[in-house]
Amino acid sequence: MPLVYTRGETGRRPSYLRVLERLFGARRAGLRDLFLSRAPVLFLMVEEAFLLYVAVGLLRALTGRRTAGLLLRPMPLAASPRWQCRWKRAVLQRLKPCRSVQTLTILPFSVFPGFASIADGWIHDFQLWDLAEEERKAVNLLRAERRSGDRLVLTAIGSQSAQKGFDLFADIYARSAGLRGRYQFIACGKVVQEAGEHAAVLSEAGGVMVDRTVSDAELLGAYAASDTVWCLFPRVGDHATGILGRAVQLGIPVVVRQGSLAHRLCIIENLPHIAAAVEDAAERLAGPLPPRDEKRGRLAALRFAEESEATLRAALGLAVVKAASVA
Repeated sequence: MPLVYTRGETGRRPSYLRVLERLFGARRAGLRDLFLSRAPVLFLMVEEAFLLYVAVGLLRALTGRRTAGLLLRPMPLAASPRWQCRWKRAVLQRLKPCRSVQTLTILPFSVFPGFASIADGWIHDFQLWDLAEEERKAVNLLRAERRSGDRLVLTAIGSQSAQKGFDLFADIYARSAGLRGRYQFIACGKVVQEAGEHAAVLSEAGGVMVDRTVSDAELLGAYAASDTVWCLFPRVGDHATGILGRAVQLGIPVVVRQGSLAHRLCIIENLPHIAAAVEDAAERLAGPLPPRDEKRGRLAALRFAEESEATLRAALGLAVVKAASVA
């Protein structure tokens, strides 16, 4: 039974922990467990406890105990010229020969080959393959009950901020009568204080604002209502995201920024998407929209699960199974 270390349970961490518990019977580790337990240890986010990860990994390696860590945002560590990233990059590169310590990214090396310089392997983001069958059924049921309208629905899901491209989302809707005629824009999630002006712009243009923290059930409802999901994030938000992952699992096409990591992932994995630059987002959305394909999303999630579980088992020294246990 592996142990999982994380400093908190905010953001994507709770869903990651649920998957690891379901797959391996994993439980959270305290600081004492990291040094004394013989069970393999997985750091859920290396970035939040970098020095602790390195120290624990090296000390445990002396007695042959396994330690693995996930890099949730590997791009800065792999490519940034900032000294804070350069020294961490050098440490990870020197850690690679130690086979008892396995650093994994949550994006494939094919998306950005430079990740291979700092990590031993990769998995697919859990949120590309973590939906339970009951959740899929709930979305499909809600989808079947949806009233067909004259307009398509484009939804921005999660906290609404400039980091999620909410400013562009609101601006192109307000500026383009053509988009307003073709789409209903919906923002589903708490708007940060700095983005209040953009929320007002979206509302005034006829967009729908759900400005509050939404429950898991409401999030599934948002996906059920969506014909496409907004993932056109600026460079600061260019990393693996559960918003894209859940859409992919459900076969919903996503809108991504041209040349981003999300765009590269969509191309490599043949995922339905629209790629747009900031300056031509409205024009690209006016073009053909890939169809929603739930079966295709399910098959992709099964493949991602199988590949990722095998990698995690190898990194943690767990027994290998023939098939993934997450549907």
